[in-house]
Amino acid sequence: MARVFDAPIITNDQNIDRLLAVPLPVLILFWKDIIPEQVNQSMKQLAAREAGQLIVAKVYTRDNPGVARRFQIHHSLVLVGLRAGVEITRANLPDSSAIEAHAAYLLGRAAQPAPSTTSYANRNAHVHTGTDSRPVSVTDALFEQTVLHSSLPVLVDFWAPWCGPCLAIAPILDRIARDYAGRLRVAKVNVDQNPYYAGLYGVQGIPTLLLVKDGKVVDRVVGALPESHLKSLVERFLHGAAG
Repeated sequence: MARVFDAPIITNDQNIDRLLAVPLPVLILFWKDIIPEQVNQSMKQLAAREAGQLIVAKVYTRDNPGVARRFQIHHSLVLVGLRAGVEITRANLPDSSAIEAHAAYLLGRAAQPAPSTTSYANRNAHVHTGTDSRPVSVTDALFEQTVLHSSLPVLVDFWAPWCGPCLAIAPILDRIARDYAGRLRVAKVNVDQNPYYAGLYGVQGIPTLLLVKDGKVVDRVVGALPESHLKSLVERFLHGAAG
């Protein structure tokens, strides 16, 4: 009798072929840095609910570069569904609804999910070019492009619409974006809609402001600072960035 797995399997370069040889559909989550808690819980619940019908697995790509190359994993979080060892569905930066939708498709219970509705990558997508004179809204999908690969230093505001202090400093950030246009980019990340990088950077209280240069966090502030203090912080940051 075949073994029934009711929890996600942690697989690697050495046993991936054994996993793909099983007769059941396989849903694999590839992760590089962290797995958002809601995604982790969704994978656990799916494995328990579909035990005997679907194999749910995870691969940590930092320790398993062979599997990452084999499946051409280029994002920090990727969901891949396979039947008989053949990939038939994929989602970059999936959320809980994407996991459920792709699992249903693998099990033949639903049509293939539309990419525009199944992942962080396509939720509130925003592409920005040019000089910023106002804060730009950034999704998880575009964080790497807009913040980590920015040619300008970036002040990142992790916020939420229900957060009073976040709303209190919003006009200050508007003025900073205007006053430092061409020297500094101000990026706003709604943590309710985009939890991945908030989790990656250990954001526990909001607002949390990160000062990022060349893809690296060089300073961090938690809470609503007075405008004079925040501008002083920005000035020191830009002076250090220029140096």
